[in-house]
Amino acid sequence: MPCYYVDRFDGIVVFDDIGVELPDLNAARDYVRTVLTEMMSAERATGEAARCRAAVRDASGRRVLEASLVLTMSPQAAPAAP
Repeated sequence: MPCYYVDRFDGIVVFDDIGVELPDLNAARDYVRTVLTEMMSAERATGEAARCRAAVRDASGRRVLEASLVLTMSPQAAPAAP
């Protein structure tokens, strides 16, 4: 089974040197989707936006996929009192 490496970028760069065995690139897409969701859930509420990014490399080191997840929050004005 092919090995894929998922490098993570969310303010701290983490290069994957262990990898994960997955059947194909579609499985890597599903895996990186889960990784990004976990990264975003670990983000602290530090402002109105958060961004997590991951890059997937194959066993030869070639980048085969890049994905990002962006969360933007916009404060709303309180309704006027009657």
